[in-house]
Amino acid sequence: MSAPDILAFAYSCEPGKGSEPGAGWAMARIAARMGRTWVITRANNRRSIEASLPTVPERDRLNFVYVDLPRRLTRWKRGKRGVHLYYLLWQFAALRRARSMLHEKEFHFVWHITLANVWLGSAAPLTNLPFVYGPVGGGVPTTWRLLPSLGVSGSAFEVARTVVRAAFRYLNPLCGMAMRRAEVILVQNEETRNWIPARLRDKAVLSPNAVLDYPPPRRIPRQHRPQTALFAGELLPLKGIALAIRAIARTPDWRLIICGSGRDEGRLREIGRRLGLHGRVRFLGHQPREEVFRLMSEEADVLLFPSLHDEGPMVVAEALTIGLPVVCLDRGGPQAFGGIAVQAGNVRETSERLAQVLMNVPVHAPSAEFSFEAACERVASVLRSHDLPVDGSGTGSG
Repeated sequence: MSAPDILAFAYSCEPGKGSEPGAGWAMARIAARMGRTWVITRANNRRSIEASLPTVPERDRLNFVYVDLPRRLTRWKRGKRGVHLYYLLWQFAALRRARSMLHEKEFHFVWHITLANVWLGSAAPLTNLPFVYGPVGGGVPTTWRLLPSLGVSGSAFEVARTVVRAAFRYLNPLCGMAMRRAEVILVQNEETRNWIPARLRDKAVLSPNAVLDYPPPRRIPRQHRPQTALFAGELLPLKGIALAIRAIARTPDWRLIICGSGRDEGRLREIGRRLGLHGRVRFLGHQPREEVFRLMSEEADVLLFPSLHDEGPMVVAEALTIGLPVVCLDRGGPQAFGGIAVQAGNVRETSERLAQVLMNVPVHAPSAEFSFEAACERVASVLRSHDLPVDGSGTGSG
């Protein structure tokens, strides 16, 4: 058949970024490999998209439509504050634009790409087109025995997250509708698959959205230097950085480099001081991706990423692609990606187990699982198996 026409919802979509914006951009490109694609996204992504679009092979099959809410509704959205409510409202603005586009063009199916959160749901099925949902996460539960490592605000956040997550499963109509109407639900990890109601679970297929559409460097083994662990990400309690610091304290000579910024930094510095780790824990602040890659390839012996519930972290995929071993907890995306998983217990048990693994970490060969081409082939295979039209082999050559 000729190339299908695909409509996509991607609230977060920005080239050159990590986390969800980068995943949204990569998945938009993958959709364009499947067929001619129109992506509805936020207007504040426009500048970076239009700068990068001419450089990608899919540029002739990838079109962007920019939608945002009225300015008066954006004033109260600062950072993460109010983002969920804003996002839910944005979906209906995107739906309105999508319906106007349907008067002018026929689409073969609609694809919800981001936000990649299963319990927030999607308005895309209201287009009445065949519907692809995901990749989505959000199903990894809180590890209650580790709450003491999170501090007061971190613990309060986890309690609130658990309540909202459960409430949205049953009370958010966009969530239930998206799962019921989906032809296929792409999930980032097994916990999210298990979170989906049993009667709908056979629709769920494991397919992470951590896709590298750029070639990271390879590791440069070095000798005669202190063994070094690296953490890279936002400094939030849920990331488990306090566990990483406590694990370093239980080793005789390991060091920890922390790249990132966030509200938990002060508490983390105090933990390091209290454990007597002066000179062994370095806070570098936010670093550009190129510097994080350099640290991964030249200075680090392991990525230490004991997050309590990351769904599909890009930094873990980057480390494994570079050939840097990843030590993580036995939950969520890092474990599913192939990290060395430590069983979570209480704070003391978990810190001891992380330290033991650090001191015996094996060599890790570079992984090709997260390459752009591998992701294209994987997603095309899933869509074909669910009778959705895909152009040729999914390479965009048809």
